[in-house]
Amino acid sequence: MELRSTLTCTVCNYKSFTFDPFWDLSLPIRKEKYASSVTLKECLELFTQEEILDGDEMPTCAKCKQRRKCTKRFSIQKFPKVLVLRILDIYILSRAVVLDEVCWLLNQRSDLKRFKEGSYYRSKLSTHVDFPIHKLDLTLFAAEPNPGSTIYNLYAVSNHSGSTYGGHYTAYAKHPETGKWNYFNDQRVSPVSESSIQSNEAYVLFYELADSTSRL
Repeated sequence: MELRSTLTCTVCNYKSFTFDPFWDLSLPIRKEKYASSVTLKECLELFTQEEILDGDEMPTCAKCKQRRKCTKRFSIQKFPKVLVLRILDIYILSRAVVLDEVCWLLNQRSDLKRFKEGSYYRSKLSTHVDFPIHKLDLTLFAAEPNPGSTIYNLYAVSNHSGSTYGGHYTAYAKHPETGKWNYFNDQRVSPVSESSIQSNEAYVLFYELADSTSRL
């Protein structure tokens, strides 16, 4: 499970790479589509789209030996057996926030995701994310050509209802042997149809490789 970050100098075209392990991916939702529906593929495309580093964000090019305007892009270097996709994060512009105990300075590209924060308030986004249950193909987001197995099937969904300041968690999960879906709400467990698991409350998506025999 590894992400590759590609930094490209716009002056000499020198490329440098960094590799980071990941346990999950937090996916953005486009700002202009807060009130509508988006697809999971659109969220992945936004996460991996090229970002321009300019001004105070300019890094030092290893070849030019000076700070240069660069582009940055994420791609998946190693595909995990289990893929966890989170639809959360913060909508914020040019402010420092603490997210998962790590402080990030988010810029305007990060005007995104399931939770947003205005100047004086935080609110939960109600955008519906249309996610596939079968055959999620991530070939387009691979760092290398012919990456091997990149097809995933959904096996669980964590839901959140309520506001950013409080709420309730439920889940859908597929039985590993029967393939039947169940709904978990506190101590209550009830069978549900596969078509019923799509909702605006989807918070974390759990996928497994289609050709994997074990999630471990």
